[in-house]
Amino acid sequence: MDTNDTNQAAANQPDPHKPRKWPRRVAIGVVVTGAVIGGTLWYLGRETTLQMIAQKVASSTGGKLTLTGVSGSLYGKMHIERLVWRTDEQLVIANKIDLNWSPAQIVSRGILVDTLHAANLRVETLKESTEPSTMPVKLAPPFTVSIDDARLNRATFVSKGAETHIDNIRLRLEGNKARWQVADAAAVTPWGDVAAAGTIGAQRPFKIDASASLSQSQAKAGASAAQLRMKVGGDLEATLLDATGQAGRAVGDAHFELSPYAPIPLRSLRINGRNVDPGFFNPALPTADLTFAVAGKLDDKRGISGSVNITNDGPEGTIDQQRLPLRLMRGQLGGSLDALQVSDVLLDFGGAGRFTGTGGVQRGKDEEGVGTARFTLHTDRFDLKQVHGSMKTTAIRGDIQVTNAGKTQTLRANLADQGLALAALATLENNVVTLREGRLSAGSSRVDVAGSMNLLKEKEFKASASASRFNPVAFGDYPQADINATVNVAGALAPAWRVDAGFDIRRSRLFDQALTGKGKLHADAKRISGIDADLALGQNTVAINGAFGGSGDKLQWKLDGRQLSAVRKDLYGAVLASGVATGTMAAPRTTFDLNANGLGWVAAQRKSANGALRASGEAWLAGTEGARFVEAKVKGTAQGFNPAAFGSPLAGKINGSFDASGRSGADWRGAVDLRVQDSTLSNSPLWGHARLTADRRHVSNADVDLHVGANVVAAKGSFGLGTDQLSWRIDAPQLAALGPDYAGVLRGQGTLSGTMDTPSLTAVLEGQNLRLLGTHNIRSLRASANLGAGRGARDALSSDIQLLDYVNGETRVASASLKTEGTRGAHLLRAAAVGEAFDANLEVRGGWAGDTWSGTLAALQNRGRYALALQAPVPLRISGAPGSGVMGLTKPERIAFNGAVIKLAQGSITVDSLTKNGPRWNSRGHADNVPLTYLAQFSPAIRENARGDLTLGAQWALDLRTATATGGAPALDGNVHVFREKGDMIAGGDSPVPLGLRQFDARADVQGGALRVRVLLDGARTGSANLDATAQLLQGRLDRDSPLRMTAKADMASIAWLASFAGQPGLELDGALRLALTGAGTIGTPRLDGNVSGDKLAVRWAEQGVRLQNGELRASLAGDELQLQRLTFQGRQGTASAQGFLRFSSGLAAANLKVTADKLEVLSRPDRTVVVSGNAELLRDATQFTLEGNVRADRALIEFAPQGRPTMSDDVIVLGRGGAKPAPSNKQAEMPLSINLRADLGDEFRLRGLGIDATLAGNVRVRKVGAAAPRINGAIRAVDGEYAAYGQKLSIERAVMTFSGAYDNPSLDILAVRKRPEGEQLTQTNVEAGVQVRGTAQSPDARLVSTPNVPDSEKLSWLVLGHGMEGTSGNEKDVLAAAAGALLGGKGGTGGFQQKLASSLGVDELGLKQANGTATGLESTVVTVGKRISSRAYLSFEQGATTASSLVRLRYKLNPKITLQFQTGTNTALDVLYSWAFD
Repeated sequence: MDTNDTNQAAANQPDPHKPRKWPRRVAIGVVVTGAVIGGTLWYLGRETTLQMIAQKVASSTGGKLTLTGVSGSLYGKMHIERLVWRTDEQLVIANKIDLNWSPAQIVSRGILVDTLHAANLRVETLKESTEPSTMPVKLAPPFTVSIDDARLNRATFVSKGAETHIDNIRLRLEGNKARWQVADAAAVTPWGDVAAAGTIGAQRPFKIDASASLSQSQAKAGASAAQLRMKVGGDLEATLLDATGQAGRAVGDAHFELSPYAPIPLRSLRINGRNVDPGFFNPALPTADLTFAVAGKLDDKRGISGSVNITNDGPEGTIDQQRLPLRLMRGQLGGSLDALQVSDVLLDFGGAGRFTGTGGVQRGKDEEGVGTARFTLHTDRFDLKQVHGSMKTTAIRGDIQVTNAGKTQTLRANLADQGLALAALATLENNVVTLREGRLSAGSSRVDVAGSMNLLKEKEFKASASASRFNPVAFGDYPQADINATVNVAGALAPAWRVDAGFDIRRSRLFDQALTGKGKLHADAKRISGIDADLALGQNTVAINGAFGGSGDKLQWKLDGRQLSAVRKDLYGAVLASGVATGTMAAPRTTFDLNANGLGWVAAQRKSANGALRASGEAWLAGTEGARFVEAKVKGTAQGFNPAAFGSPLAGKINGSFDASGRSGADWRGAVDLRVQDSTLSNSPLWGHARLTADRRHVSNADVDLHVGANVVAAKGSFGLGTDQLSWRIDAPQLAALGPDYAGVLRGQGTLSGTMDTPSLTAVLEGQNLRLLGTHNIRSLRASANLGAGRGARDALSSDIQLLDYVNGETRVASASLKTEGTRGAHLLRAAAVGEAFDANLEVRGGWAGDTWSGTLAALQNRGRYALALQAPVPLRISGAPGSGVMGLTKPERIAFNGAVIKLAQGSITVDSLTKNGPRWNSRGHADNVPLTYLAQFSPAIRENARGDLTLGAQWALDLRTATATGGAPALDGNVHVFREKGDMIAGGDSPVPLGLRQFDARADVQGGALRVRVLLDGARTGSANLDATAQLLQGRLDRDSPLRMTAKADMASIAWLASFAGQPGLELDGALRLALTGAGTIGTPRLDGNVSGDKLAVRWAEQGVRLQNGELRASLAGDELQLQRLTFQGRQGTASAQGFLRFSSGLAAANLKVTADKLEVLSRPDRTVVVSGNAELLRDATQFTLEGNVRADRALIEFAPQGRPTMSDDVIVLGRGGAKPAPSNKQAEMPLSINLRADLGDEFRLRGLGIDATLAGNVRVRKVGAAAPRINGAIRAVDGEYAAYGQKLSIERAVMTFSGAYDNPSLDILAVRKRPEGEQLTQTNVEAGVQVRGTAQSPDARLVSTPNVPDSEKLSWLVLGHGMEGTSGNEKDVLAAAAGALLGGKGGTGGFQQKLASSLGVDELGLKQANGTATGLESTVVTVGKRISSRAYLSFEQGATTASSLVRLRYKLNPKITLQFQTGTNTALDVLYSWAFD
């Protein structure tokens, strides 16, 4: 055997026990790798590693990024306390950043951030970047990024010192290589709440699809929140933005086309809006109704086109009337960016005038800035009074021009009126504004202003102004003055404002008093120093000097007002006051010493206002921001103080002293100690004292004891704490001691204890024959009350109030009572009242606990004229403010009253709900089967003109938010609906007309401050009519300035039913009427468009003899004008027509009506027939009416009623007809009437009555100018006729009245004779006598005439008796005496000689009469003098004309039937006279 081979073979055999090495190596590699990875992961997960990485990242930015307070781990939650990024242009600061992400999913899902929260972010722009923005190449991230919950509590953006805060930012974000998406984004901005979502592509052109909304954060109660919705589309090369918005009535839409990265991003725009009211957004702004349209476009060739158009359909008026004077604004934009043209510019201010303008911009290719620009506004007439009511009426004309040349912008203004001019020149260059010239002048008045201001750095400024002979009256409705003064100011606005100012007033006048003064000061935000100012007005002076606001500063002030009438004319007296002001701007305080003598403002008390007032004390402002209040301490004395001098109804002279302190605000408190001695009030002695301390919940240490004459008011004790008790007493046996407005006896006493929440009260009060405040009269008052305390709900509660014969004007209550019984927790209240028209009673059951009373309205009934009854008890709950206790029930915060059914005599009213919740009221309900006759009880007009079996139904739902809820004016929403259920109405009193109603429906809806009224009427007689009108409420109410929109239509086959509403008994109308109208404008000045037509119209008024028929009406309305195209009528004979216009803007400011009559019988009744022809024109402008025309009477018959008919005295009141309405005290002055009218009586004008039967002829011209008396020129004569007098018919020989000026005093030339039979020869025994009147109507000269001439006694005898004095009998002599008395005394008017003499002597009767007896002639004539000495007594004296006989007679009327008559003198007698009346 070969040993070598054997060994070799053995060597080639494997060793089963030899270990393998590669697994170990692999394992070692894995372990090492795992250790490295684990170590790396461990290292990266350490907080120190995170801090190191943050530091490296910050260092790599070159100091731009700073990170502090870094903690957490790269594998999960991280926190950065503060992050700051600063560049030359921007500073970004973020605080308290928390991030939580999942790095394990970075491979599968990318970077997934669960939460990213930050407390606040501040972005401040340090300077504007000059580098243009460029569109990114791409927006795609290298891997998917997702933020599931990103939140930022507040973001603050600062630019040029202005800060904008956006709060509560929330969003979700996801980005990948295709797009970025934002979802559920929301934020709270100063403009409202924002919500947004959208996507943007990650690759060019970056497609956009996004939407957003902006909603008002806090809408007014009951109002819809304002909304703005936006939609963004397109891409970053051409972005499209559409928006719609709504706020109140205002709505709008907009469209924008943008190229965000182009040199000019805006390519086109279109903005439209309507119903925009600035006053809706801010109550301080004027009211308007704006519609606007703005459009603009920039094309690819840099061409520009655009327009602006704004119209105001709101109420016209001035700024001080809270209206916007601007009515229209428009303009056109054209040209290119290199040559821009502005044209067709119009600013129309309505009645104030208008401005027109043009302009343009020229910019060279390499020119920087705006280039060369010029824009000019021009006006030919502008009235400042139509812009602000206090300004003077002007007709300003001139130009306002703005130009740019290089880097200098210039404003020039040259406006002038007669005596009024404004000139201004201002420039802006290198950020410095300079007012080189500013001059306002009017007549000799002149104000000059100059100054400058740097817009950069500290914004330094300086200005000076001077006034020379400045009189505000020259500019408007301002006080008269003559001011000569200079004012100089200088200072800066940054970093904190400061100013130095001084003024000097030289030889000036104000309120017709001398005015002088000068002063200076230095002021900043914390302190005012160097104050030294003196001012004198008349004899009044003010002096201030020192410093205020800093530590140790003192500002001394002094007022010497020894001539208060120089400040206000109705003031009188003198005041001397001084003090020292200290403290800071936030907490000022001052001491004061006051001496006043003879103060007051009631002119009637000026002579008796000689009192003196002395006071001293201190006042200061305390509290924190938002809760400031004033505290004060004062003490002093009063001597001869007269409260009536300050408007009190009680005059007096009060002497005393006082010491008081207190504070204002919700937590008010005060203390007073008043002592009165040796004083008078209403001429009655006054003395006593009053001491107390009080706050919102307590009254303590009260001690009151005041005496006025025999009357006493006293109180002593405390109230508010559980153990307190306040006793009070009233003992007023002579209320008349307080003056003529008071009378009667009033006595009472009681105690008040407990707390404000649970008061306890005992009281007894009794009064008789009371008169209070001059209008309230009570015959008897008895009252008692007892409210326990200490036992909670078991406290006793009882009261009994009885009142008899209460009268206040027309309100009369025969008796009234109020009774309560039970406990605080369970009590019963009964109330009742009886009067002429009512017999009402009320019953309430319930109890109160804390701030709330709850129970039921158990009964409510009236058995009087307005009969009603509550069908069943209704729950009632009333709550005061928390903590207000029982007193809070007087001003409840919450009320609940639901489900009440009130039964009427016929029909019912159901109150489904009536609630109050804080400042908000709500009510719903309905009425069923309410008859018209029931409603007529409330309205005399309905009661007198309407009746029938018509029944009405109604529904309402109202929501009222008071001014407290809205923060402005009250706001009402809801509706009221009234409709016919069944039956018909009969209109008219004298000539009733059934209307044949088929439908009546009236509805008023209020929503969003707009009131919409709709009325539908349909009936067999009324025809059909409908009205639909909408008006905007202003300040929560319907005002004459409320904007109006309306449509109205009517088709009436007969207008006969309208006659009953004319208020003229016996008037009848007929004919068909149709109208169709649309309206706009305001309630006070509507603009109406449409037409009115009528056919077969008729007017009949038998009582007045009016009978017009076959009438035709054609009229149209256009804006504020009614065009009367044709109105014709026919009478019994003849025709009449009218045409013209009425302009009813601003209360019928203009009219022109032309009326033509052709033999028209205007009056047609047996005693009054008038047929006229002619024409007349009625004009009206803003100042007067004018009537011109020519009228001829073709035929006329006028008969007067016989004299002597019985008439009722003016003081007779007929029950049921109502008394005369008092004339309003604020009646406006009537519009002046000017007349120029010619009247011709024609050939057939017959006058009968008053003893006259004659045919009149002649013509006159009547003229009247303004308020002056009419003047008449012309003559009227009697052609033939007779005059009946003394039982005879006198023939009118001649009768001429000649007018030559005054209408009431024509010249008279009248001759009437008693004709003798024809053919008789006139002799001394056959006399033709008559009466001749000459002179004037106010001073006529009447004398007897005869042919032949005979003595006056003979003339009178021949005139009255028909024969001479010879053979005259006794009875005939009596007739002659009466006739002579009539000739001597006269009748009517102001009377003749007798009546005038009696009036001058102060007697009621003075005359001659025949005494009783057989004597005749002069011996039986007596002179009578009489005087009524009361409504029942009449005293008279009779003296014989030729004898010594005399009588004194007294007649006294006991009642309407029995009269006593006593006489003494020649005969003494006592008579009892009894009268019978047969009616």
